[in-house]
Amino acid sequence: MRTPQILIFTLWLLIPAFSRAEITPSDVYAQVVQIEKEIIILKKHFAITQEKPAPPITAELKPRHVWQKSYFILAKINLFRHKHHLPVLTLNTLEPVLKLDPALVYEQTQRILTEIRILKTRLNITQLISPVEKFSGKQPIDVFNKLNWISYQWDELNGKNIDPSYVFAEVMRIYEDINSILSAKYIEDTSFPPEKQPTMQAVDSLQTAFVLMAEVQRLQRNMGIPRTDFSVFRKHEQVLKSDVFNIVGMVLAELQTIKAGMDLSHALTPPAASYQGKASADVHQLLGWAVHKIQLIKTL
Repeated sequence: MRTPQILIFTLWLLIPAFSRAEITPSDVYAQVVQIEKEIIILKKHFAITQEKPAPPITAELKPRHVWQKSYFILAKINLFRHKHHLPVLTLNTLEPVLKLDPALVYEQTQRILTEIRILKTRLNITQLISPVEKFSGKQPIDVFNKLNWISYQWDELNGKNIDPSYVFAEVMRIYEDINSILSAKYIEDTSFPPEKQPTMQAVDSLQTAFVLMAEVQRLQRNMGIPRTDFSVFRKHEQVLKSDVFNIVGMVLAELQTIKAGMDLSHALTPPAASYQGKASADVHQLLGWAVHKIQLIKTL
């Protein structure tokens, strides 16, 4: 092959890399507004007038935290499908990365919009939303807060708040992530579950989840991975199961950076399994066990 041909062939290979569109948080926010419009239509269809409040938070969240919130919305869509006797779908999981591209959050918005449009067809809802609007200057926290409101409205559509069984299922994903790290480091698992205390409530689970987060951030510090301040999620009274659900999601997001830093790109977090009849005491116990496990990892 002559030199000019080699050059042309090389440039042809590079075209996809140069032509990839840059997606910003503002672009993602615009799509989340479209989801918001669809939610309003769904609530109107079911004559749901109440709006579950979702007070905005202020924090330096990253795209990986927003992605995790979008994952939880897809989980709630599955609950909606189950309620309406539709097949439940397997949720997508993501290869661990140190820095998540906002384009991956954009992709999640498209999955959510597609799922909602399928549901509208199934429910014979013909009303359409207005075209996409333009936004600028948006940050990941703006997207997170909008998604958080949407997540709360799905609770209204589902007719119930997050059940401890669903929180337990997500903590099991943390459990499996920690197992992957222990296995990669050839660390013998001598951990054991703490005794289950039947009187434990959501406030106790939240406190234990923050102990677990502190251990995750200890490992991040050890690896030189930037840490995020999650103190805005800490509460000491009027703690709801959704508060525990939120911080469990943040722990999952942070564990991905540790796996990525260890080159465990193959160690994808498994989808959540289905559990029934779990209580806050079960969530608290499993979180405690996860703490025992991660404390076996002294350094990375």
